[in-house]
Order: sequence, then structure tokens, then C-alpha cells
Amino acid sequence: MKAELQHLIALQNLDTSIRRLQVQIEAIPLRRAEIEAEFDQRAFEIRAEETRRDDARHERARLEKEVAEQKARAERADRNLQASKKQDEYTAAIREADAARKQTSALETQILEQMEIFDKAEAALTERAAEIVSLNSDRDARLAQFDQEMKVQTAQLEAERAERERIFDLLPKPMSSLYNRISLRIRDGIAMAEARNGACAACRMALRPQVMAQVRRGDEVIICDNCNRILYYVPKDSVTTTPPSAREKVATT
Repeated sequence: MKAELQHLIALQNLDTSIRRLQVQIEAIPLRRAEIEAEFDQRAFEIRAEETRRDDARHERARLEKEVAEQKARAERADRNLQASKKQDEYTAAIREADAARKQTSALETQILEQMEIFDKAEAALTERAAEIVSLNSDRDARLAQFDQEMKVQTAQLEAERAERERIFDLLPKPMSSLYNRISLRIRDGIAMAEARNGACAACRMALRPQVMAQVRRGDEVIICDNCNRILYYVPKDSVTTTPPSAREKVATT
């Protein structure tokens, strides 16, 4: 019976690991999407800075062209002013020259603003220059590493499932059926519970001394009266020995 309990413990360990691996593998699409989204966000930020820089350059060029036009307008107004012989021509020329110079001043202020935007964007891009160069290769490397990890986990899952079948077949039919029934009935699927310090470690319910003594002997299957798990006992001066897990087999192959 003690050997059979050891097989049950090993079976429980494998089932726990298998469930964990299944959850991880089922989350692969989401995790991969998160990695891609991270790099997409970084690329978006870089493209935004590039757009901001280029827009500032183009806007500055447009404003400088308009400044040149306004200066030419002011020069024409000055010439008209000098050539004016009538009061209304004189007044119109002065107004034209003043308007052109005011517009020029406003445009030059806008040019300074665009220069500041350009410089900030250029500085940000310079700071991220190395990241820009390696962005695509970093993304590919990260995804390749992720795919390799998933490949290892998938192989581990297959190996642990095979190991589970091997251990399951070692158990007497009544015991394997009991384990399955308990595992399916309990929400977390944990059919085994250690009896420790006079209580069930799973539900914390105190065990009667007689029950604790029976569990210690390990001569029969003892079920917790409260949580209905199979109880087992691990002596303080020993370590539970279980058959080699599939994980160890994967690591050594």
C-alpha cells in the first residue's frame, strides 16, 4: 500500500504540473500578442517622433517662404511710400508696410516654435538611435525565444502526460478509479492531501488520533472526512520519493 500511495503522490504532482503547463500553453496567443504589442508601441512612439520632426521641418520651410513674401511686401510698401505724392497713397503704403512687418514678426515667432519642436524630436530620436537600429531584430529575437520556450513546454507536457499514463497503469483499478473520481469532483483537482501536525493540510480540519495513526501506517487508503481527499503522511526525517518526473526526462534528453 505504501508503494501505491507513492504512485498516487507522483500522479498528483504530474497532474498539477500538467494543468499548469496547459494553462501556459493556452495563453500562448495572448502572451505572443502582448510581446508584439510592446514592440508595436515602441515603433509607434518612434514613428510619432519622426512625424513630429518632419512636420516641423516642412512647416518651418513653409513659414520661411511666407516670411520672404512678407518682407518683399514690406519692401514694395516702402518703395510706394517713397514714391507717393498723395496723402491717401502715403497712408496706404504705411499701413501696408506695418501689416507686412507685423505678419513677419508673427511668422518668425512661429518659426522659432517649429525649430523647438524639431530640436526636441531630433533629440528624442538621437537618444533612441540604438533602439531604432535594433528594433526589428530585437522583436524577432524576443519572439524566437518565446517560441522556443513554448516548444520546450509543449514537449514537457507531452512527456508528463506519457509519464502520468505509465504511473496510472501501475495502480490497482479501484485505486485509480477512486483517484479520478476525487480529482474530477474537487474544483482544484487536487485529490491528495498531506496529513501534517494532526490535521489535513488541504482543508485544515483536525484529524482524529485514530485516523492520524492509520495514515501514518499507510496500510490502507484513508479519506479526509471533511474534504474527501486521499490522505498521506510524510515522516519528518524523510523525503517523499517519487518516480522520476517527465520534466526530469525532458531535461536529460
